[in-house]
Amino acid sequence: MVVLAYDHRGYDLMQKIKPYLSSKEIEFIEFASVEYDKADSYSQFAKQANDYILENPESKGIYSCRSGVGIAIAANRRKGIRAGLGYNEKLTFLARNDDNINVLVLPSEAVDIQLAKKLIKIFLTTDFEGGRHISRLKQLDED
Repeated sequence: MVVLAYDHRGYDLMQKIKPYLSSKEIEFIEFASVEYDKADSYSQFAKQANDYILENPESKGIYSCRSGVGIAIAANRRKGIRAGLGYNEKLTFLARNDDNINVLVLPSEAVDIQLAKKLIKIFLTTDFEGGRHISRLKQLDED
């Protein structure tokens, strides 16, 4: 399951991503305003999506806001969520391969639908390398 979370600045991009996911037969659930709402808040949607991901650890998230930074900060406040900005193919691959991100954050200001499709494919198909990266990630979850 792919979990979508976005605010009004990610709304247009996500309206294009949803048909793409459906065309690939990728199931998704979304936490966002049903309609464009300039007063909505990414923090609320990130919290809801994070809860879902933590309760369903096999799921992965795709979040979006204008810069991607705000919703990434909101996402990363929860232990067990590893959100990373995706704005080019190499760094998206490294974020999955090395850092085992479980949330891809797409900055709507920098990513169009064509690039988003490439980044989503990389995010959903790249496996975590493990090895030397495991100890680093365990350290993040230590109290």
